[in-house]
Amino acid sequence: MRIGFVGGGNMACALAGGLRRAGPEGAVAVFAIDPLAAAAERFAAETGGAILPDLEALVAATDVLVLAVKPQAMPALLPELARVLPAGEHLVVSIAAGITLRTLARSLGERARLVRAMPNTPALVGRGATVLVAGARATLGDAERAREIFAAVGQAWVVADEGLLDAVTAVSGSGPGFVFAWAEAFIGAAEGVGLPPDLAVELVRATLVGSGILWQEGERTAGELRAMVTSPGGTTQAGLEALAAGGFAAAVRAAVEAAARRSRELSGH
Repeated sequence: MRIGFVGGGNMACALAGGLRRAGPEGAVAVFAIDPLAAAAERFAAETGGAILPDLEALVAATDVLVLAVKPQAMPALLPELARVLPAGEHLVVSIAAGITLRTLARSLGERARLVRAMPNTPALVGRGATVLVAGARATLGDAERAREIFAAVGQAWVVADEGLLDAVTAVSGSGPGFVFAWAEAFIGAAEGVGLPPDLAVELVRATLVGSGILWQEGERTAGELRAMVTSPGGTTQAGLEALAAGGFAAAVRAAVEAAARRSRELSGH
């Protein structure tokens, strides 16, 4: 594969680096453009990829394009890309939140082979969760190729319904922010019961990471694992009852619903 990244920031570096590490040497060639010299230099240093002078050169050198720019940059980028993109020749993958397949097709042409992806920040350490949806002109091979790109930095799934991406954004896209907010509150509570700040941070971090691995690498459900830790009348039960009394489940549900609602607004749904 010859993959070009429009934007050489964190996610582009993660994806390009993951692809180079995952495949045999020479199986994937990566290229990028970025107006910021520091970002371009970092991409080249971290991935071994080539920096090209402009969008036209990037299109000429590649067969897959990953649009790894912020959503607010897309209105200026898409017309410029449409000017140099041969109709139907490239697979174009967008990771810009809120930019729909319809918007992409309207700018790039109805013959464009499009895939929209929603990755999340744990991709930066190879633990990402990405959901993808293919446009009308994308082939099954296109969808699988796009999935392979994101599978290089974690887990990736292809779905048929683009409407699911608003919920995906709320759960896996915004989810790390919810987890870190919980971690901050957990650290504060740990300090409140007497732990030194440094020890509180280390214990909370190790507990969250270890619990996640226990869940991911085992076969038990979250409910089963919770029950394993909860002895009748014990400390965990007392803490869980306090969470329930404070409206914990309702607060989590409200956070996810608010994020999904905002995603729909940004997508124009």
